[in-house]
Amino acid sequence: MTFYYFAYGSNMLPQRLLDRCPSAKLIGTGLAANFGLEFTKPSIDGSGKATLVPVLGSNVPGVLFAIDVSERDALDRYEGRGYGYRRDDRFAVGASALGSDIEASTYLATARDERLKPFDWYLAAVIAGALYHEMSETYVAELRSTRFVEDAKTDRKTRIAVIQAMRDHGVDDFRMLLGT
Repeated sequence: MTFYYFAYGSNMLPQRLLDRCPSAKLIGTGLAANFGLEFTKPSIDGSGKATLVPVLGSNVPGVLFAIDVSERDALDRYEGRGYGYRRDDRFAVGASALGSDIEASTYLATARDERLKPFDWYLAAVIAGALYHEMSETYVAELRSTRFVEDAKTDRKTRIAVIQAMRDHGVDDFRMLLGT
């Protein structure tokens, strides 16, 4: 038995999600209607992570995966369910790959801090995912215009894992993805 998962942040990069949930199967891209993307979810590392926020008339592209239900708890842990994110299992996604709108699981911030910025490597992973799935040039340009901060802690475990996931997708230097 599987569930649909809508990724809009670093998990859009398939290897990033596969490192967390080995059963994940790519379904295709989807669209969160009437939402905007922000990097305002407070992370324990001091940076801002991606979250969707209601914005009438705006849309955020993302990626749909089918994941074995036995890996739901692991995804909850990785995503910080109960620690800054809540899981919405009835999140409406426009899924052209499936020919209709569906309900999927996704994670939404329970608190936001507009002063936060994403780390460089995290934003690059989101951009890498958007490029991998051939999302619009306009959307990629919007992501590249996001202000970020360099992570001074180069030995951070999550940084190393994300950079490796990008390398697995052919991104040798993540800095080349950023709009600098």
